[in-house]
Amino acid sequence: MLAGLPMYDWPEISAATDEFWTMLRGCLLRRGIDAPEALTRQDDLAGMWHSPDLVFGQTCALPFAMDLNRHVRLIGSPAYDIGCAPGCYYSLLIVPKGRSTELERFRGPVVINEFSSQSGFATLMLSLVAAGVDMNEVSVRASGAHRASIQAVANGEAELAAIDVVSFTLAERYMPEVSAVEVIGCTRPTPGMALISALPEVATDGLASAFEEAVEMLAPSLRRELLLIGFLRRNAEDYVGVAEAWRSIESRLPSDAAYSLKSFAVPR
Repeated sequence: MLAGLPMYDWPEISAATDEFWTMLRGCLLRRGIDAPEALTRQDDLAGMWHSPDLVFGQTCALPFAMDLNRHVRLIGSPAYDIGCAPGCYYSLLIVPKGRSTELERFRGPVVINEFSSQSGFATLMLSLVAAGVDMNEVSVRASGAHRASIQAVANGEAELAAIDVVSFTLAERYMPEVSAVEVIGCTRPTPGMALISALPEVATDGLASAFEEAVEMLAPSLRRELLLIGFLRRNAEDYVGVAEAWRSIESRLPSDAAYSLKSFAVPR
């Protein structure tokens, strides 16, 4: 059995994430759904998402919309305390402090977390394309994490990044480097992180109600630490717009960027 909540599992709040999982696991067990005692933490997220042993997982909106929806059950989306509609999120566009610029005039290097990321890659590309930027003139480098992207912008290694608002809120708590960046705008909200499972469809309601109960059980201090305030049940159709938006700009991106997303899917 596998379970993972990797999207916001920063070291500073990993103990809080584990505490929440203990509560969630108890809620699952009370519904007759067996679950592992501990969360799995691994670098191969695609392998976890596609594993037939996945009891409870969390994935970004883009890989779910482009591929995972054909392989897993969608449970819903967590709701975070980010001033957004429940179950949705957006990204903040950041530049080095003092270098505020209009996107229409942007030509510098950008840093993304991963080519498979909705919040760090797709929304940034959509924003630049909408601003009329020739993407063949923009160099794109993957840092591996939102945290590393913030560091790259703060250090002047990149001139623009899109940072998931939950990640940026955590960065404001734990990263002094945030003082060296400036927010110049935000992206349009999209459906948020997808909670997924490889269990049969009959288990979906139990998985969803268990998550709802676990969120309600959160003590105020743990709720603040995780920024977790609710849950929204969803259908896979909610993410169709994410895939459509990506396809609308895919041909205008450098070929290596488009290929990186296509090759991310790991067939079972």
